[in-house]
Amino acid sequence: MNRISFVFLLLVFFPFSNVTAQNVAGCTDTQANNFDPQANVQDGSCMYGITIYNPPFKYKLPDEINETSGLIYFRNELWTINDSGNEPILYCLDIESGEVVQRIKIGDATNKDWEDLAQDENYIYIGDFGNNSGNRKLLDIYRVSKKSIPLEEDAEVQSDKIVFQYPDYKGNIEKKKENNFDCEAFVVVDDSIHLFSKNWGNQQTKHYRIPKTPGNYVADLLFTFDSRGLITAADYNPTTNELVLLGYTKNEWVPFMWLLFDFQDNSFFSGNKRRIDMLNIFATQTEGICYTNGRNGVITSEGNRTFTQTAYDFTNARWTQSETKTETEVPMNSKDIDFVLSPNPLEKSKLEIIFKNSPVGQFQVELYEESGTQIHLKKYKMSREDGVKKIKLKLGFLKPGNYFIRVGSGDVFIDQKFTKE
Repeated sequence: MNRISFVFLLLVFFPFSNVTAQNVAGCTDTQANNFDPQANVQDGSCMYGITIYNPPFKYKLPDEINETSGLIYFRNELWTINDSGNEPILYCLDIESGEVVQRIKIGDATNKDWEDLAQDENYIYIGDFGNNSGNRKLLDIYRVSKKSIPLEEDAEVQSDKIVFQYPDYKGNIEKKKENNFDCEAFVVVDDSIHLFSKNWGNQQTKHYRIPKTPGNYVADLLFTFDSRGLITAADYNPTTNELVLLGYTKNEWVPFMWLLFDFQDNSFFSGNKRRIDMLNIFATQTEGICYTNGRNGVITSEGNRTFTQTAYDFTNARWTQSETKTETEVPMNSKDIDFVLSPNPLEKSKLEIIFKNSPVGQFQVELYEESGTQIHLKKYKMSREDGVKKIKLKLGFLKPGNYFIRVGSGDVFIDQKFTKE
């Protein structure tokens, strides 16, 4: 075959060999129900099945922050606030124990209804924008210089203030259940503050934006999202470019998270939006969340008559990143910790945890009162060769009532209820 014939055949059979492949929009997340293997441009269309997650208990919080209502990770410690009517104080918590190690009073501020914390490189921002009754037109954000906060000891510092109002607010709301102008969540990204409303009326959230410098502003309304619940906290992870929204369902008080990721240019709702329901944690008013290390972080819940103010660990790595596990990694799942309690009801002192399948690896057994108060925790480690099928607990000290046994590891836990007679 001569050279001219060969070139002719190439043009006939491969006429588009030099044409650049076109972009195909669709769902690019392999975990989604509608993953499109042909798509190479994420269009925010991914849909997911119900995802249940039980973040592990971290510790109870001190009584003086029983209304913890915001959370950031700063100087390797957790910082939180109490909400409406409490002292205008930033509380620094030891991240290992949860104990208060420093109190920073904001001397020129008033705690009308502090609801969340945010930060950038130079400042801590305190959101005084709670509006349960829908009668606040002007809302405040206090800005505190990080340089003004001493490394140790309690102190009083000053702040400057950002004042804003909503462009769609028309005046006092007569009925709280119709109020869509409460707010308990915000983040600071680049040159802007991003606010996420807590809509009592329709259980959606509105995304507003204002400058992060002191002044008086009318917020820009950017987007409305059907959160199917009340949004109470937010945090942005600059390392992974992810946003997490925390909340609970109206009336049922079931905590949940929305993970927003794979978005561009701070258009948080343009990428993937995955809901994580936390059905079985002993909490109701989950109102604080922050990232601490990578995709790991902490959640805090307010205390009330039934539940003690509590902190939980969380991680979202399994949903927002794709990693190939090595053969030596054996993730625990619910089948590994399938068990029953016997006898139930418990008349005497010894309760047996009888495993249908023996768990492999490290796990822990936790005992809770019905109120959510933890009263026992012990860690175990089993190999496939152990053949252990039972764990015996001596519970003669328990008073009559209902209790929960929780068994698990990492972010996988199974609860079983029993009664002590």
